[in-house]
Amino acid sequence: MLVTVGVLILLFVAYQLWGTGWFTTRAQHDLVQSFERRLAAESTTTTTRPPTPTGQRPPPTTASSPVVDHSKIPAIHEGDAIGIIHMPWASYAVIEGTSRNDLKKGPGHYPATVFPGELGNAAIAGHRTTYLAPFGNLDTLHVGSTFRIDTLWGKYTYRVTREPYAVAPSDIGVVATLDPTKATITLTACHPKYSARQRLVVQAALVVARSDPPRSPPPTTVPTSNSEQHASASLSAGLSGDRASRGPALAWGFATALVGALWWLLYRRWRHPITWVAGLLPFLPVLLAWYVYLERALPAGY
Repeated sequence: MLVTVGVLILLFVAYQLWGTGWFTTRAQHDLVQSFERRLAAESTTTTTRPPTPTGQRPPPTTASSPVVDHSKIPAIHEGDAIGIIHMPWASYAVIEGTSRNDLKKGPGHYPATVFPGELGNAAIAGHRTTYLAPFGNLDTLHVGSTFRIDTLWGKYTYRVTREPYAVAPSDIGVVATLDPTKATITLTACHPKYSARQRLVVQAALVVARSDPPRSPPPTTVPTSNSEQHASASLSAGLSGDRASRGPALAWGFATALVGALWWLLYRRWRHPITWVAGLLPFLPVLLAWYVYLERALPAGY
């Protein structure tokens, strides 16, 4: 029994570290497709620009980057893909929202902050160890490191301006806008790995020469102290266990124990490889369902 319990614990750890990535991979595929469809629908190949004064460089544009009419961009709601972030190690679709369900799908944009490419401080959170670990290598960024974010309204390159540092989870000041005339971004993840005790913070500034012109955020999206606190509370709730999953976790745990006991009794009576395989087939789906709800019910270990 002790050996069996030990194996089940190790399998659950393996599910958390690698199995959860399967769900994120599927969600990322859907988010990328949704973003590309929306980009194609909202993009135009040409736009009317004011003439560039003699001796001055025109705004940075490329033929491969479609120009978007900002006034026609539809509202972005929680759960929508707001863009693609290209980190040095991989690229991920960024979802609007930082709830537990949002961050299971990929990096999440704090709803209380401006969007990437807008004047102010945008903020994005992501997992470091589970659910494909999009920010697993966040601590490898250093001053001068760059990454790009493609949005519906342009492509923006950011350069890290400060070495990664850790703060308390309650420190909401890291996502606040200190200078509304500059476009900056803050990336956050839990620290250290396999723990939610602190937040790892990476701050970067827009590289104007390698980006589309930053836009001013609509007045309704300018963050306030209350909205920043709401964003922090949303992320904190994402770190806590899902209360609604506790009942299903107990039920599936009981079902797993029942199926396992029947499998054990069946094999004790007919010790044959076929009997062992016949018991394994129904046991694995029930075990997976238990792991899914158990992982949701436990506090998140980013």
